[in-house]
Amino acid sequence: MRYRKAGSSGMEVSEVGVGVWSLVTDWWGRPEKAEDVLMHAIEAGVNFFDTADSYGNGKGEELLGKVLGQRREAVILTKIGYDMYHHEAGQREIPQDFSRDYLDKALRNSLRRLNRDYVDILMLHNPRMHVIIDEEVMDWMRGVKRDGYAKSIGVSLGPTLGWGEEGLAAMAKGYEALEYIYNIIEQMPGREFLSAPGAERVGHFIRVPHASDALDEDKWPIRSSGHLHRSFKDQSWIERAVRGGEKLIPIANAAGMKLSQLAVAFVLSSPNVSSVIPNITTKNDVDKYAAVTEREGLSRGFLDAINEVYESYFKELNDESIAETARFKEAIDGPRSKGFN
Repeated sequence: MRYRKAGSSGMEVSEVGVGVWSLVTDWWGRPEKAEDVLMHAIEAGVNFFDTADSYGNGKGEELLGKVLGQRREAVILTKIGYDMYHHEAGQREIPQDFSRDYLDKALRNSLRRLNRDYVDILMLHNPRMHVIIDEEVMDWMRGVKRDGYAKSIGVSLGPTLGWGEEGLAAMAKGYEALEYIYNIIEQMPGREFLSAPGAERVGHFIRVPHASDALDEDKWPIRSSGHLHRSFKDQSWIERAVRGGEKLIPIANAAGMKLSQLAVAFVLSSPNVSSVIPNITTKNDVDKYAAVTEREGLSRGFLDAINEVYESYFKELNDESIAETARFKEAIDGPRSKGFN
C-alpha cells in the first residue's frame, strides 16, 4: 500500500480507503462480517476510513470505534449535518441542521461512538452554498480544530454529482478537505477541484469511483434503482455508461488490470488526490483495490486512451449527471436547512 499527503494537514493516508457505508446498510448485503473486512483492510495497509454519523444511524461510527479502538495510526473521516435524531418515517431526505447547538451535539455523539476524543477529519455533510459561505459555521469549524477535536476540517459534496460552485467556494473559504464524486465517466467538476489554485493544499477524497457500478464489469448487467447514486439516473444512462465501459476493457487488459481496477488507477493518476474510496464489502475487494497501489501509475498513453473514450462516450453522460443535481436541488430545496441565522 502506498500513502499520500492529505493536503497540508500533515497526515498521510492510504491511497485506497474503506468507507463503511456499504458495511452498515442492507443495500449490498453482507456476505462477510464487517469487522473481518475492516481487519483485513488494516492488514493490507489501509489506514484511512470514511464514515458519517448518519451511516446506519450511527452504526458506521460504532463499527469503527469497535474495530479501530485507540489505533492512533488510523485516519478517520466523519461527517455531520444530517439530523438523524429527528428523521421521520417516509421522509426521503433526512433533514439537515447546521446550527451551533446541533453541531455541538452531533460532534459529541460522533466522538462517543468512535471511542475517541478527537476525529482526524471532520466534514460538513452535503451542505448547500449558504451553509458553506456562512462565517459563523466556519467559525464553529475552526473552533473545533483549535480546541483539538479535529485535525482537519472540510466539506463533503453531494449526494449527487455536481456542486461545482459549492466545492470551489469551500476551497476559497479555507476548508482543508473535500470529498466528492469523481470517476472516468463523471470527470467534471472533479477536474476543476483538482486543478484549482491551491488544490495541492487541500485533501481530496474521492467516492463513487465506479460510477454506480458502470465501471465494474463484475456487476454487469446493472439496473436503475432507488439507491442514492443511481436514483436520478434512468436505465438509458446506465446502459450507455456500460457500453462505454466495454470500450475501456481492452485498455484495462493492456494495463494488466480489470476494468474495476483501472477505474481506481485513473482516480489515483491525479497527484492531488489523497485517497479513493471504492465500494468495499469483502476481503476480496480489499485485495483487488490494494493491488492497484502496488503497481506503477497509468502512463500518459493509457490516460490519453481513456480520455478518447471519455470524449466519445462519456462526456454527454457527465453533463447529464451534473444536470441531475439541478433536479435534486429542485426536489429537496424547500425550506433551507437550519444554519446559524
